[in-house]
Amino acid sequence: MIENILPKFCVYLALVLTAAARTIVLDANEADQMAVISDVAPRLSWAACEAWPAVYNTGNIDLIPGRGFLIRFALNKVPSGQRIAFAELILPVQSCSGSEPRFYLWRVLAEWGPGVSHLHRMTAPAKAAWAVPGARGLASDRALRPSAVVRVLAPGEQALNVTKDLELWHTGAAPNCGWLFTVEDPEISIRFASPAWDAPAAWKLRITYEPE
Repeated sequence: MIENILPKFCVYLALVLTAAARTIVLDANEADQMAVISDVAPRLSWAACEAWPAVYNTGNIDLIPGRGFLIRFALNKVPSGQRIAFAELILPVQSCSGSEPRFYLWRVLAEWGPGVSHLHRMTAPAKAAWAVPGARGLASDRALRPSAVVRVLAPGEQALNVTKDLELWHTGAAPNCGWLFTVEDPEISIRFASPAWDAPAAWKLRITYEPE
């Protein structure tokens, strides 16, 4: 009798556990902070795409050496009392150039905000500089190691596993200061569709959580 009941109970338990998990998808409309900082425009907060020399627009994000894209998602839609089971950041690459192009994703450690630039992590309510310009201070401005290094084989959606970062933020083990995107290799350029212009829905943070 027990042998007959046990398989059914295991199936039932698996269904209950699966039903308890929930997945939500946030897009860039849920991002409460964004900036693009650059060493050649050290006081600008949005030096994303150089339409003409020293003239920038929001149409794309052209990631090149010396330029970084900062983004923070508001995570208040993940209830307390839940654990992060899996999290994936999905973003749109439009084009790339250079030998073996790749980009880096870093967890930001320092708070940043109004007036953020290559030189400053904020200018209001008071000026505060990055430890190293461009948020390049390892273990001070950004994590010692990147959360992901993505080799771009072709344009299109790129998916990054960011479960560990979300766990740290959701549990409060680290403050949610968002991410920094960079390229670290010379003569590399990677163009992303802009989350601040016509492609906020193409930037997605997919989070699966379940009861602790």
